[in-house]
Order: sequence, then C-alpha cells, then structure tokens
Amino acid sequence: MSEFDFGVILRALPFLWQGMQLTLLLTVLAMMGGILLGTGLALMRMWAPTPFPQLAAGYVNLLRSIPLILVVFWAPPEGSGEADSPA
Repeated sequence: MSEFDFGVILRALPFLWQGMQLTLLLTVLAMMGGILLGTGLALMRMWAPTPFPQLAAGYVNLLRSIPLILVVFWAPPEGSGEADSPA
C-alpha cells in the first residue's frame, strides 16, 4: 500500500488559493449581474410601456425553456482551443 504525499498539496496551495479567489470573484459578479438583470426584467414586466413587458416575458420564457446542461456546455472554457482553431 502506498503512502499519500501531502507535500504535493502543500506545494500547490498558492495555485489553489488563486483558484479559490477567482471562483469567489466570479460568484460575486454572477450574483450581482443576476440580481441587476432580474430586477430590471421584473421592473420591465411591471411598469414599462407596452412592447417591453412582452419582450421581457419572451426573454424569461426562452431562457427557462433551455436545459441547464446546454447552458453549461454552450461556451467552451477559455484556453480549450476551440475558438482558436482555424475553420
């Protein structure tokens, strides 16, 4: 039975910390963006002139009808090479 080398984890801690900081930053930005977008759409549906409530409702219904797994795999991760490859 082999022993686990915890030194690998200790050497990787700076990179793990950078990853956690980026994750928290993206989480906060996504929450702020979602709150702002959701509040704006709700206000459009409640108090905007005639064409805007229908547009807001259409946008909400369109996004509600897309499966979440499709949204997750919609955009390739940065550095995956898909966007950089020639056609």
